[in-house]
Amino acid sequence: MSVRHWASTWWARLQEMRDSYRRFSLYARPDRGLFLWDIVSIIVAVVTNAAMIWLMGQPLSLIQAGDFASLPSLLALFAGVLLVNQAAQMLGGWLTSRMALNYVGRLRKALMSRLFVLSYPVAGRVPRGDLLARLSNDVDRVTEIWVDARLQLVSHLLTLLIYVSLLFWINSGLALVAMATVPVFVLHQRFFSRRKHEAASKFLRSNGELLAFEEQGLANLRGIASNNAESLMARLHDKVFQRVYRWALRERVLEVAFQVSFTLLVYLVGLLVVVVGVREVSAGTLPVGLLVSFVLYLGYLTVPLRGLADLGFQLAGNRPAALRLSEVLDAEPQVAELPQAAELAVPAGGIVIDDVDFSYDEGAAQILKGANVEIRPGESVALVGPSGCGKSTLAALLLRFYDPQRGRILIDGQDLRAVTVASIRRQVAVVWQEPLLIQDSLRANLLMARPEATQEELETACRRSHAWSFIQALPQGLDTRLGGEVELSGGQKQRLAIAQAFLRDAPILILDEASSALDSHAEQAIVRDLAALRAGRTTLMIAHRHSSLRAVDRVIYLEGDGSLTIERHEVLLATHPAYREAVAWQTGEGDKAADAKKATE
Repeated sequence: MSVRHWASTWWARLQEMRDSYRRFSLYARPDRGLFLWDIVSIIVAVVTNAAMIWLMGQPLSLIQAGDFASLPSLLALFAGVLLVNQAAQMLGGWLTSRMALNYVGRLRKALMSRLFVLSYPVAGRVPRGDLLARLSNDVDRVTEIWVDARLQLVSHLLTLLIYVSLLFWINSGLALVAMATVPVFVLHQRFFSRRKHEAASKFLRSNGELLAFEEQGLANLRGIASNNAESLMARLHDKVFQRVYRWALRERVLEVAFQVSFTLLVYLVGLLVVVVGVREVSAGTLPVGLLVSFVLYLGYLTVPLRGLADLGFQLAGNRPAALRLSEVLDAEPQVAELPQAAELAVPAGGIVIDDVDFSYDEGAAQILKGANVEIRPGESVALVGPSGCGKSTLAALLLRFYDPQRGRILIDGQDLRAVTVASIRRQVAVVWQEPLLIQDSLRANLLMARPEATQEELETACRRSHAWSFIQALPQGLDTRLGGEVELSGGQKQRLAIAQAFLRDAPILILDEASSALDSHAEQAIVRDLAALRAGRTTLMIAHRHSSLRAVDRVIYLEGDGSLTIERHEVLLATHPAYREAVAWQTGEGDKAADAKKATE
């Protein structure tokens, strides 16, 4: 390989790394002032550290020369430089910790806000655990580059420059009485360990709450989007992060204080050793202090050399993390909103599905093929069919999580592609099979449906969903936090979801058969609440149980091959063999027929 080819290869790699990391400078930019002050503290620390190494050898040279009168002033100078050095390191450590936490906060907020906007069709393609790893480990790796590595580069280069310049000036000290100071180090360790344990415990607890919130947010992207709660969730995420920030900062400050005070003790012990060992130094042609200083400078020179080598590996090793985060930040929502999109107005609530074709991926089997449905304002329609036939797909298309490949969907004559996504979801209330609940107060959960709701409106919605009785029995009523010691039953969660739908008071309602996972007694109570919720609203009910079909006006049966049939329940029961068979198996008639057939054989 020629030198030119080798140089061009490495230059290309450097360009790739620069492009990978360049976008992340945005999150470090607000801390430019802190960065400059950190550079100043590094310069002061490196210069004073070099001065201390040189000063530590001078008492020996003075004694060797018989200049005892200069010793007090030299030792006072050393003590002053030492204090400046430790103050600079303390300041630098605090600034670095603050910048790192600020950077992590900004990047994680940007990622979560982007995921909330992308919603579940896009974000759901990546496993939830992978997303959490990107939000934690990958963010930490990129932070190491944009905060720690930049400062280390300055420190190593400056140290290398100064120490090379001072190789002819030599510094040293003796450490013969070090063992006598062991009790001091033991007490120092105990003092910091207790406080570190407390800070670490509270940080881990609050960080666990943050991860739980983020996991819940990612698990409920569909509910968040359908309730237009993206901005609210981003604010709640920021609130939870601030608790983590406080304890993380305390823990890191304790770590810095421990390292700085430990270094201070080491230097004080070194100073003590020099004072004790001065009288034992004998005269010579080369001052002992300069000789030992030379050895120390030579030894310390390995630190910046090793650090600079490690930075190269760090840049290369952390680049995949930057690429993984870029995938999230560069991802686009599933649907594109027109610049001139209007607000959706729903005076009646009629829905038309006009010749719609849809498949999730290009070349995949069509979920809907030439679908044509007209749902009248105020009508209740059930979506029925085998698993994977497209029941949830119709609901997702109505909420515009996806656009059909052909045809159009209209609400009161307005094509959904021509209106804003936010206005669509304001006009549709959804009660999903898995309710949208986060680890916060009941009040915060209800306000996700309508942030401006008053106390009276919250109570009214809870009474209408028959949730108010169990809410009043909780320790703090609406202000009771979910999670931990307070765990709601499936029926209670569904009542809260129904209360959210009452609060939204939207003209169109989607029910993902909220009662399907409940026992029969709880199911009957929830069905009554849902009947009250459906009154006066155009309703689509995703039916997994055919016992839910008695209350609907018509049934849309999705065949599983892209086609569908819409009729009243009684007509389908009489004319549609697949529908009749499905209802028979649900009601138990299918089992009876099978048993009778076996008995006759």
